[in-house]
Amino acid sequence: MLSRIAESLYWIGRYVERAEDTARITDVNFHHTLEMGASEEAQERRCRHWESLVRIVGDADRFFLTHSEANEETVPFYLTFARDNPHSIVSCVARARENARTMRHQLASEMWEVLNRFYLELQRRHEEGETPEGAENAHDFYRWIIEYSHLFQGITDSTMPREEGWYFLQAGKFLERAEKTARALDVKYHLLIADSSLAEAAELAAADEVPRDWHQWLAVLRSLSAYEAYNKLYRSAVRPRAVIEMLTLSPVFPRSIRFAIGEVDAALTRIAAHLPGLLDDDGAANLLLGRPSEAERAVGRLKGALTYQRVDELFVPDLREYLLDLERQCYQIGEYIEAQYFAGRVLRAEEVVV
Repeated sequence: MLSRIAESLYWIGRYVERAEDTARITDVNFHHTLEMGASEEAQERRCRHWESLVRIVGDADRFFLTHSEANEETVPFYLTFARDNPHSIVSCVARARENARTMRHQLASEMWEVLNRFYLELQRRHEEGETPEGAENAHDFYRWIIEYSHLFQGITDSTMPREEGWYFLQAGKFLERAEKTARALDVKYHLLIADSSLAEAAELAAADEVPRDWHQWLAVLRSLSAYEAYNKLYRSAVRPRAVIEMLTLSPVFPRSIRFAIGEVDAALTRIAAHLPGLLDDDGAANLLLGRPSEAERAVGRLKGALTYQRVDELFVPDLREYLLDLERQCYQIGEYIEAQYFAGRVLRAEEVVV
């Protein structure tokens, strides 16, 4: 397998997941602001919520170059359709499609067709003025994006051989998922801070009782398709502490950080076993000597920490620092993967599958 093909598959996995997760996080923010009322104070509160979202999900500096205010009209458009935002949904889908286009001969035709349709339909909706304006329209619109992502993943699961390319795609998808689940919790924590003090936010997040804003925690669960799983695992009303535990440490829920990092670990292990030719000289030596690569080592450390951590430890010193550290570790793992497999090396003959 060519290194560039492996890289394209890795980034297809990341971009499709990123588009889906941006849709999920934006949708849940509409739910957060739904019941704030129409007073001047409520409008200021809404703007704080939308500004928190764009600072976490998008590029806030770039956003405020062209927008004077973060609100329910400007932020969703920026996160969905803005071409100058490299993290917007349309940018992610366009990049996934372009990566797929350059290697169409390596993909099942159904995989290419669904990505192509996804991009063209998103473009059509934009050109016809169909925007995620208003909470009800937003929910339907972002649900459509999530369903297209699920359609692509289902076709991929059904058509793609479990060979090298599959594991690169899985590594990209689940690394992105781990980071974005951490960001979804980070968004909620920022909203708590926006409405209270830092100390009060920490206390509310660690609460093991039904909170006043239980409907917002319910929206977080629903945004990650986690509500039914929560009911099955906890059999209780929505409690912040339990929500955080499930989305962070659950070994069985497929959108939890622990589960996603476990899948990245499994994918990298299979890649190392199947693709010694894709490794650089140090990586090949590590493989022969049974030593893990830097990427495997970083993933293994994080997987071990998530496996043995207790929920109490997530709040020491506070949840915000813990989530930021998780995001930094995910970023570092991505850097290691790119350096090890994709960093512009001269391709060797054994890297080509005939």
